[in-house]
Amino acid sequence: MRGSRLTLRSMLILFDIDGTLLNSQGAGQSGFVSAGQQLYGEHFTLEGITLAGRLDRLILNDALDHAKVPATLRNEDRFRDTYVKAIREEFESGRRVCRPLDGALDLVSRVVEHADMTCGLLTGNWCESGRIKLQAAGYALDSFVVQSWAGDAEDRPGLVAVAIERWGMGQASDAIIVGDTPHDVGCGRAHGCRTLAVATGACDRLTLDATEADLVVDDLCNTDALMAWIEQQHV
Repeated sequence: MRGSRLTLRSMLILFDIDGTLLNSQGAGQSGFVSAGQQLYGEHFTLEGITLAGRLDRLILNDALDHAKVPATLRNEDRFRDTYVKAIREEFESGRRVCRPLDGALDLVSRVVEHADMTCGLLTGNWCESGRIKLQAAGYALDSFVVQSWAGDAEDRPGLVAVAIERWGMGQASDAIIVGDTPHDVGCGRAHGCRTLAVATGACDRLTLDATEADLVVDDLCNTDALMAWIEQQHV
């Protein structure tokens, strides 16, 4: 991916990570449980907790509440440090392999190279673990000029506001959210962003169609058609 990656441009394309850009084969969930059990014992679990499309900090709060552990900033910081080590070990040990989803690398590359587009991230991952996943899947971190992570806001719509502020080039209607869950679509619609939903993650096509996203696709493989659609959203 060559080009002027640090240039801010007049459209902002914000990609989710898990289920949109890559498949980590459950490394995030496995590392999450491993970290929690190291700190709080075997009773720490993610069973019964909704994961897809949610912020890591909210998932942790639910898990801590279930384990009867206070959801304090200190406990979050301790957990994040342990979680980073656990997820790194998932990949380095070979237990999990992180792969880019079909078409995603090409689409990111095209967005990076486009004269009118700023490439960014809007994800429920904490920055430390999200960056590990991206690198493991073959993405260059400096492709994503604007980054909004789980630690940056209290909820997913809040991450959109953070991303728009960090971009500083336009308004929400100039941004497109690309994701694989109703949460991705919902946070974009809450701010007047365009939304592109892709059925490569936790939700099937029927579920995503019901969100009334501006565009729903089975995957990101048809790069030319997707780029043409994105360009048409620039008003």
